[in-house]
Amino acid sequence: MSGFGLDSLVVGSADPKRKALLKGPQSRNWTSFIEAITADGRWFLTEFGKIADWHYITSPNGWTDNHIAIEWLERVYLPQTRPADASDARLIILDGHGSHATDAWMATCF
Repeated sequence: MSGFGLDSLVVGSADPKRKALLKGPQSRNWTSFIEAITADGRWFLTEFGKIADWHYITSPNGWTDNHIAIEWLERVYLPQTRPADASDARLIILDGHGSHATDAWMATCF
């Protein structure tokens, strides 16, 4: 986990028990990075042109929420990880965020 502000640097850990270090006087912006690769070795997108009109979204408080999580699952993750053989399983590893454990999330996954 990392972020930055005008004259500052933030370095932290994904472990919520550890503290983040802020060096500098300014407020900070946080960025989440999602790294993924399919089991057959290909990256999600086969053509970068498909992301030319992508945008990002946040909830009013600046973080993700249940609606955003479902949108990402339905519009990005599931289509991009669809196996060639429909009987093959997919694996998604998530943190403990509440939006990853809602009934709607589970119903969409299964």
